[in-house]
Parts: sequence; C-alpha cells; structure tokens
Amino acid sequence: MSSPVLQSYLSLVKKFLPEKSQDPSVGLDIGSESVKLVKLVKAGATYEVRHWAVEPIEGGNTVSAVKKILEKSEVETKSPATAVCGKGTLIRYIDLPRMSLEELRKSFAFEADKYLPFPQDQIHTDCYILDPKGKEKKMSVLVAAAKKEIISERIQLLSQLGLQPGFIGLNSLAVANVFHTLGLGVEDLNEAGGDEKGNAVAVLDLGESVTNLMILKNNLPRFTRDIFIGGQEFAKRISNVMGVNLVEAKNLKSNPQGKANELMNACESVLNNLISEIRLSFDYFITEKNAHITKLYLTGGNSLLQGITEVFAKSLDLKVERWNPFLGLACAPTVSAKDLEAQSSRLGVSLGLALYHQ
Repeated sequence: MSSPVLQSYLSLVKKFLPEKSQDPSVGLDIGSESVKLVKLVKAGATYEVRHWAVEPIEGGNTVSAVKKILEKSEVETKSPATAVCGKGTLIRYIDLPRMSLEELRKSFAFEADKYLPFPQDQIHTDCYILDPKGKEKKMSVLVAAAKKEIISERIQLLSQLGLQPGFIGLNSLAVANVFHTLGLGVEDLNEAGGDEKGNAVAVLDLGESVTNLMILKNNLPRFTRDIFIGGQEFAKRISNVMGVNLVEAKNLKSNPQGKANELMNACESVLNNLISEIRLSFDYFITEKNAHITKLYLTGGNSLLQGITEVFAKSLDLKVERWNPFLGLACAPTVSAKDLEAQSSRLGVSLGLALYHQ
C-alpha cells in the first residue's frame, strides 16, 4: 500500500481522487513556454506510455497550445491531472506530536498561520504524514499550500476547453510521485550504503522561470525549495554576451550549433549563482537531517543544455546525471522509445501527474 502522501498528493481542488482505473490517464503540465502531456495505462507489473507530446506556447496563447496538444494526442478524458508551481505555492516540512492523519488535518486547520506566510482564507492547504509507521513521539509532516487565485486561474483556463481537472497538484510533488511509484533512485542509495545510513538523492528541475530543488530519502520528499533562477536568465545572458536576440538565444540553448563552450561561458555567472544556492540548501539539509546526498538528477527542459551536467558535477563534487523518468516503462507500438528518451527531461511532471490515476 502507498502511504497517504502518495495516494493523494495535494488534492487542492477535490477532496478525494477518482478510483484507480485501467483506462488511460492523462498528465497535463502547463508551463510558461510549453505544454507537456503524457498518456499512460497500467500494463501488468509496469506501465505503458500510450502517447506523449510537447507543444510550444506561441505568442503567450496558452489555451491554443493546450487545445493543440489535446487534439494531437487524441485525449478522450475531460478530467486530466495538472499542476501549478512557482510564486504563490509553498511546501514546508515540520515535526509535530504524533497523531492520526484525520486529527492532523483538523488541528492544522487552526494552526496553518504558524507555518505559512499566506492568509489562511486565501489558500488551499493540505498536509501528510511522511513517517506514518514511526514509533517516535514526533512525526514528520509535509505541508503544502497554493493560493486560491492560482488554482482558479488554472480551472478557468481548462474550462475554456470544456475540461474540469480531476486533480490539481504541485509540480515538485508530481516529480516525487514518479520516484515513489517507480522506485527510481533506490539503486543509488544501495550503492552508497542504503537509506538506513542516512543517504538521499536530489532532483533539480530546471524550468524557465523557476528551478525547483528537491531532496528525497527512501523516495519520499524531505526538502523542497524554489530558486527563482531559470532558463529565462540563461537566455538573457546568451543574448547579451553573444550578441543575439532572445529568440536566437533560446534556439541556441536547444541547438548549440557547435557553440556549446561559448554558451557555457555566457551562462557562467547565472550557473554560479544557481550553484551557490544549491550548495546552501545541501549544507542546510546535511546538517539538519544528518544525511549524505549521493546523487543529483537533472530534469526540466533546461537540463538539456549541452555541458550543464558536467558543470554541476565539477562544482558540487557530486555524481550528476540527466534523469530519464521513463526507465523501465513499456511503450505502445506507436511510441518511439528513442524519441521519448530524447524528450524525457521535459516530461517528468506530466508523467508524475498521469501516475496519480493509475
């Protein structure tokens, strides 16, 4: 049985999730630059990818991009799972006296203001026990929040297309759901001595406007932080240093045209700032949790920037690799495993969302 935190991660709109089904489920990740989709079905002991797609948002027209990706993917459901991220969302990890989940939710309703910087009447919140079987008097609790206006905007966007989201969560927790459900990262813990010795893995999701850092122990999140440095900053530096416009700079990020070293040099100051923030977070986590981080996984569209894996590995003195969340999953005959792997870094959130319904 999955723990409660993975059974219903952040059901911020609905009070419960639909029952599991053998029908295809759809994860819809709506970003600032593109929309990503994964259609998934349970296939025996594993899962089968029925379809995936990435659709750029042109001219800021998000509704048009969502409409195109749904049409191309021949999505039948009217209730895709989706997520939000960035400013107006928050995750906290706190220790509280041990109690049942029901008692926790009742008591937290009166104490949310102690832990969250938003007025309680302006947010959706939920909380989950990360160690429900623990014997200590204190328990580890994940608290998540999202401003109501962000959720309302997402519902309004989808309603324009005749959709009603079956689930709205947070991007980082969707990524965590992949690790928990598929067990990725366990082999790294075993190589380094096992989770019982306090080892952990980190995941860095390099988005356009925000980078999310998450640290997991035993494939459950124990630390989450949004760092407001992303692909937009990379593009601006490339534009300034290399004397190209922003459109060309964004194109160079995905297709360096033999200029990978120039791109890395142009992005050096942005990368140094990002690495400094990551170091601060690692130092805090290692000291606070007495844990050793064994590997850093890179994901998100900007993790595809050529040479970035090597920069992080050298600067952090850590094993770093680009994460393929689809390892071990089956592909339908119409899905190219090679093409899926090439774009897998963009699809971690949408895969995690699709897994909620499987």
